[in-house]
Amino acid sequence: MDVGGVTWIVAADAVEARIFAERVRAGAVKELEDHRMSATDAERGAGHKQRATVHDRQGHGRHGAGEHTNGDEATRRFLKRVANCVSLAAGRGEFDKLVLMGPPRALGILKDLLPAPVSARLETTDPHERKRDTPDDVRQHLREARARMPAA
Repeated sequence: MDVGGVTWIVAADAVEARIFAERVRAGAVKELEDHRMSATDAERGAGHKQRATVHDRQGHGRHGAGEHTNGDEATRRFLKRVANCVSLAAGRGEFDKLVLMGPPRALGILKDLLPAPVSARLETTDPHERKRDTPDDVRQHLREARARMPAA
């Protein structure tokens, strides 16, 4: 059994991220509360003006008249900050392996935003919402995600 190295587990979605650490493989998981993040109003696109909804009696209606913030853009802005935090920590040697947990769309965006040297540390992913889980729940889901990994 591999017992060396610290694993960071990032549980994130479009608006919140929590980071956990596993110091020994299959050991206790602890939340790194200093690294907890929530999307800011700017990242969510709050304050962007949305024009009135336009409806015609016939034909196609338009909603928002084209000046609303795309949800994917807002998600990307927030997850870029999460990726930067993880990248800086990797550069400081705070972890050796990385596990990402989150809904599939957020998970894909976050994976795409990680630089190649950080992505190389990616051990596994878990495409489920886990940001509300306790550290013990995260530990169990981590174990399950590792069990689903193909044998090397």
